[in-house]
Amino acid sequence: MDKHYFIRLLRKYLEDEATEAERQMVNEYYDLFERGPDVLNLLSDQEREKLRELIRGQIWQNIEKQEQSQYKLRSVNNWYRRVAAAAAILILFALPVFFFNRQTSEKQEVSSLVNQQKENHFILLPDGSKVVLSPGSKLDYPASFEGFSRREVYLEGQAFFDIRKNEAQPFVVHTDNLETLVLGTAFNINAFRGEGNITVTVKRGKVQVSNEGKVLGVVTPDEQIVYNKREAKAVQNTVDPNIYINWKDEDVFFDNLPVTEAAKFLEEKFNVRISIVDETIGSKYFTTTFTNKQTLEQALKSICEFNEAVYEYDEKKAVVVIDAKTEQ
Repeated sequence: MDKHYFIRLLRKYLEDEATEAERQMVNEYYDLFERGPDVLNLLSDQEREKLRELIRGQIWQNIEKQEQSQYKLRSVNNWYRRVAAAAAILILFALPVFFFNRQTSEKQEVSSLVNQQKENHFILLPDGSKVVLSPGSKLDYPASFEGFSRREVYLEGQAFFDIRKNEAQPFVVHTDNLETLVLGTAFNINAFRGEGNITVTVKRGKVQVSNEGKVLGVVTPDEQIVYNKREAKAVQNTVDPNIYINWKDEDVFFDNLPVTEAAKFLEEKFNVRISIVDETIGSKYFTTTFTNKQTLEQALKSICEFNEAVYEYDEKKAVVVIDAKTEQ
């Protein structure tokens, strides 16, 4: 697990904003491994002390329960109490970079992308799902979804998701205490830290929004659910989703993505069909920014110049053909 992601989880724990599952993840210190001593350096002295007391308190509670049920073994438990207290202190100076995954017995690496640019950032997830991340937003996601029962990501800020359908492996977006569960759909989440509401708007498909296990609503196309964090209440309405997702059509940054994905983006944006004749062109990776003011032909020219290709555009049929340059 990326250590900055783990620090964010710890801070949610300290601020009493973590879900029950996240709290259990922190408290179950014995499931931690691959210890990284430098992690705690990212916390303040006050945060380190509070975290020490919280986790140590959890350990003492577990020991007290054990003592109550095993009165005859009190001498052993007293010894264990001292050892556990020492372990609690030790573990706080050896927090991990990875968590243990019970399903696969493997460590789960997490990528953390913070969009600090002025443009939106296009992300291709490991399963082929697509995300457009707005400026000032952050997305944590695993290097691979293989071997897990659910595809889970963590969002701070705003993102538009176009999720590849996989009924056997639902997709979950975590935003503060809310959990948005989908099978295959296109939807928008606005969940900036410090704002009073979390808003989920569905363009296509269906999502289920929950708060710590309690279902707040099932949202279908042209619907939106707004969750008030202070009042812990949700309101569901019918809306025009385009009003809430048109931000994604602003300037978009493509960072080392295949030409095929750029072509799909342009197909949706300009309502055309793009055919890539040479497969080697489609599999090439490149980096560019598509601005909101660019025409289709300007964007196509950019793709072709980067990748030694040419294109033909039949405007009447709304069809574009991209092929490799031929040697003169």
